[in-house]
Amino acid sequence: MAGQNSAPSFLSFAQNALNLQSAAIFLLIFLVVLKLFRRPKNLPPGPRQWPVLGNFPAVVRSGKHLHEVLAEWAKRYGSVMSVHLNPAHGSSVVVSDIGIAKELLSRQRVQHIDRAAIPLMKEVIDIRGSFLWGAGEPAKELRRFGLSAFRKLGVGKKTLEHRINEEARYLVERIEAEKNRPFDLNLPIHNAVSNTVCSISFGFRFDYDDPKLKKLLESLEIISKMGIEILGNTFPFLYHTPFFAKKREWVNFLRDTITQIVRDHQSSFDENDLRDIIDMRIADIKEKEQQGSGVGTGPALTEEIWLGILDLFGAGTETTASTVLWLISFVLKYPEVQEKIQQEIYEVVGSDRQPSCEDRPSMPYTNAVINEVLRMRPPGVFTLPYVTTEEFQLSGYTIPKGIGVIINLWAMMNDPKVWDRPEDFNPGRFLSKDGKTMIQHETFIPFSTGRRSCLGEGLAKTEVFLFATNLFQRFTFKLTPGAPTPPLKGISRFTFIPEPFRVCAVKR
Repeated sequence: MAGQNSAPSFLSFAQNALNLQSAAIFLLIFLVVLKLFRRPKNLPPGPRQWPVLGNFPAVVRSGKHLHEVLAEWAKRYGSVMSVHLNPAHGSSVVVSDIGIAKELLSRQRVQHIDRAAIPLMKEVIDIRGSFLWGAGEPAKELRRFGLSAFRKLGVGKKTLEHRINEEARYLVERIEAEKNRPFDLNLPIHNAVSNTVCSISFGFRFDYDDPKLKKLLESLEIISKMGIEILGNTFPFLYHTPFFAKKREWVNFLRDTITQIVRDHQSSFDENDLRDIIDMRIADIKEKEQQGSGVGTGPALTEEIWLGILDLFGAGTETTASTVLWLISFVLKYPEVQEKIQQEIYEVVGSDRQPSCEDRPSMPYTNAVINEVLRMRPPGVFTLPYVTTEEFQLSGYTIPKGIGVIINLWAMMNDPKVWDRPEDFNPGRFLSKDGKTMIQHETFIPFSTGRRSCLGEGLAKTEVFLFATNLFQRFTFKLTPGAPTPPLKGISRFTFIPEPFRVCAVKR
């Protein structure tokens, strides 16, 4: 009898335990959801949110780019609004006004916001030594080093100009080999731009047919694509599952390749002959080590350096290459613009020498076209993400600690309250009435603004000008008869890039 009674008792006990477990799980889920969706007092207004999914379904349903949707919502809810885009996180504050953005990114607000690392990235790598993702005092020191290194390497000087023009000659030779046939300009442009970054980072360039360069660029393209990454940022642990096997393979390739280059620099390092940024970084770390604040040598040093070099290689390649490709996309749609650029090049530079940075002040129309391309299609439609580090007031709203901050650069440079008919491609908005001088717009910030603006802005502007003028000096870009013009809608990745297109480069 005792045995017969024990079975129901055990079953009852098990059911009670399961009920308690279920109740505990339900309570945990409820508390998480409550935390995520409890709206803090005086938070900026925003669109209505779905439970758990937030505003993500509305973005998907729109069929538009995220920066376009957020710009439309800003017109309805204000230039400071709150949205919920990630199911695993709470609301974020979106800023779409240039004045507020400049205030937020000023040194007076340094205690209020800082860089926020993407959840998936924090799962993948140690962000120490990153120019892009570092935060706090280490990020300030690294930025100071980066600006100093760029100056020493000749950004804004003849030494760097010679490197870019040398690479432009290789690019022109590669395009000439196409002999007026239609081809995809994407790879040659990326090869040329990445080689400029390689020369100042690694101390050498690659041949365009080098399989290592091809794999480096392919790996950058793959890891910058969006898709499953959205799920990975919601649940970072998925990075270690088969879903991300290919992504892990490419990340490991980049890490191993750059780490080996850093090790080679360590073994041949000469403090009296600093060849590139890696050497300068090694010297910087050794100096700090002597002062008692370094990271040491060997594996610790390579781990400190490799990610920063990847930042320069990746961001430096994608931003400039995409701008040059956007420029050619626009002149294919507006061929009269290409003719005016070429006329200006003929009058200022001629055909017997390469363009120079000294020519820039005498070429207002070419510079205006480049600025208009950057305004309409900035390489980054948003700044890199921020997070608040303490509660503060902004435009009459209370911004709580720990909330994400999204700054919509695209919205600011396509704001009809600031720019007349911003949807129109109009280089004239950057020119004086007589067309002889450039107009500087305070609201033109394609490389962001403030203390965390793009570290390589000077390098990027020099590259775009020299590559563009070299190309238009030697070629006229045309579509094959009957081919449609590039749609100019763009593809959102780490940068905002044009859709693939084929073009004929007719030698001039």
